Parts: sequence; structure tokens; C-alpha cells
Amino acid sequence: MSDMSLFYSSMSNVLNQWSDFRVAKPLYKYYFAQQKADAKTSAEEAVSKFQKTETKSSAYSASANDKLKTYADNVKTAAAGLESAFKADSKTGEVDTEKAFSAAESFVNSYNELYSSTRNSGNASVSGKNQFIANMTNAYSNKLAKVGVTVNSDGKLSIDKDKFSEASDEEREEIFGKKNSYASFMSEQANAVSAYAQTAAYLEANKTYTNTGTVASTNSTAISGALFNQLF
Repeated sequence: MSDMSLFYSSMSNVLNQWSDFRVAKPLYKYYFAQQKADAKTSAEEAVSKFQKTETKSSAYSASANDKLKTYADNVKTAAAGLESAFKADSKTGEVDTEKAFSAAESFVNSYNELYSSTRNSGNASVSGKNQFIANMTNAYSNKLAKVGVTVNSDGKLSIDKDKFSEASDEEREEIFGKKNSYASFMSEQANAVSAYAQTAAYLEANKTYTNTGTVASTNSTAISGALFNQLF
């Protein structure tokens, strides 16, 4: 076959293929359009599922952290209220036992709420603080008993009004006083828990990357899907 014949033969094949492509072009276009639509739908579903999961998870975490901070702040408020409640009357020189017991009971109740919330926390720092609080409370158990406060088997406290009233001012001051007392010590621990709760809430609201700088596994699918949508 001459070079010219080969040329014409090749051109004929090209034209035939181009003709076939023109006929098939609408089918190819439909096929790829459908693939693109299916891919975008899958990506959008992944994003939607991720957002719903994240919203539910974040709402739960935010609620838990808010409660934890509230309980911690309640302990601080109750501890601060003990100062005025245990202050002797300027005229009689005596402490109002009813007022003092009410303040002490409020502190005990606040402590129990904080203890339960830190015990059930999934935050390692908060759980560690719970153990520290429990250890210190057990160390004070004998002194607490002198003012009618019992450390129960579940770690919570209970207070007996009669025993509280029978305790001396010095014994009650050592537990519920403002400075260097058990209550002031617990107020400091509550302040630390409050800070942990705030930090945990911030991290929960901004969790995009892991501590190694990689995309968090919980949102990698949704992020890749969102990026895919932006390409088209």
C-alpha cells in the first residue's frame, strides 16, 4: 500500500470513529452527568448525616459541660455564703445555728451535685479531679463526722442537724470556715472543675483536627463530600 493510500485509510478510520463518537456523545454526556449527580447526592447525604450527628453530639456535650460548670459555681457560691452564716452576731456574740445549718446544708447539696457530675464525666481531667476530691473528703471524714457530716458509701455527703448543732464553733469553723477550711478547699477544686468544663466546651465546639493535625475521623467523610461538591 502506498503512503497516500495509507493516509486515506487512516483518515477514513478517524472520520468513522468521529462519526461514532458524535452519535454516542449524548449517551456519554448523560452517563457522566448521572454519575456526577449520584456522587453529589452521596456527598450531600454524608454531609447531612454528619451535621445531624455533630449537632446532637455537640448539644449533649454542651449540656453536660454547662451543667458541670453550674454545679462547680454552685459549690463556690455555697462556700462563700458560709462566711456570713457563721459570723457571730455583733450584739450577742453568738452564731445563729439555724442560719449556719442552712448554709452548711446548701454546701453539702452543692458538693453532692458536683461530685456526681464529675464522677460521670468523660473528661479525663474532670474524672481525675473527682478522684482527688473524693480522696480529700475521705481524709477529712473524722473531722466531718464531728459536725454531723457523713461520707456515704457512694461518695456523697449527708448532714445531721442535731449533731451539727452539738458541735463546737471551732469544729464547725474548721470544716465550714472561710479560710483554710474543708469548704474553702473544695471551693478551690470547684473553680478548677469550672475551668475544665469551659475548656472542654471550647474544644467540643471547635473539633476539626486531631492533636496530630489530621482531619478528625468523625468528620472526614463529610469534609471530603463538601469538597467534592465545591468542584462542580
